[in-house]
Amino acid sequence: MVEDLLANGIDDLVYEAWVYTITGRSGLTDPTSRRQLAIGMIAEVLASGLMVAGEFDGAKHQQWEVSTGAEIMRITEDWLRWGDQVPTPGSVVWLALTPAGREVGEAVLARESG
Repeated sequence: MVEDLLANGIDDLVYEAWVYTITGRSGLTDPTSRRQLAIGMIAEVLASGLMVAGEFDGAKHQQWEVSTGAEIMRITEDWLRWGDQVPTPGSVVWLALTPAGREVGEAVLARESG
């Protein structure tokens, strides 16, 4: 699922609700479990340096100027405020690929198309 997340980031920014959608492939149906999985996936790509968190102003992605740990805490706290509802796109976070994440995402797309 993390590879799918990175492949989705090739053409556009990714937001928390899209990550939640990807978790549907896990077979989980409980909204709380899916939210936990989605936050874990986001934490993994951030901690691995494959994506960065930030805001989207309609024109460009602006990376948050905080530590990775602070990014993960902010995402978790903001998402928990939504309870079992799926946040509206971009209300919690916008994720952008780093060069390393783009490399992985492109490799996934190449593998899947061939």
